[in-house]
Amino acid sequence: MKNVRIRGFTVIELMIGLVIVAVLVSLAVPSFRDTLRKSRRSDAMDSIMNIQMAQERYRVNNPTYGTLVQLGKTNPLVSSDGHYSLTVTVNTATNYTILAQAQGDQATDSCGDFTLTFTAGVIAKTADGNDAVCWRK
Repeated sequence: MKNVRIRGFTVIELMIGLVIVAVLVSLAVPSFRDTLRKSRRSDAMDSIMNIQMAQERYRVNNPTYGTLVQLGKTNPLVSSDGHYSLTVTVNTATNYTILAQAQGDQATDSCGDFTLTFTAGVIAKTADGNDAVCWRK
């Protein structure tokens, strides 16, 4: 009778494979989460720009810029994807400020909250992080 050798993986080989997969996953997940947060920033920017356009439409027929309620929005307003809470904090005849506060997991993003300030025709865009990087889509 001939001895037949059964081929396959040993438990040690399987464990080494699992360790390699675990290390790769532990390196990939944080990078994926950062990319996901970065992609959600456009939710804040789009919502702020929509409010900015509504402000300009409102100002054409009124002596001052409007509140969210006057613009036909709920107060506080939640962005379309729900990652930011939006408020208009200042509104006069020449100024308004729109604030987008990060909600949920987005609050841990390096850019944090976004602000658009309109003062006498000049627009200033700021964020909790690096303004030039955070406002780039």
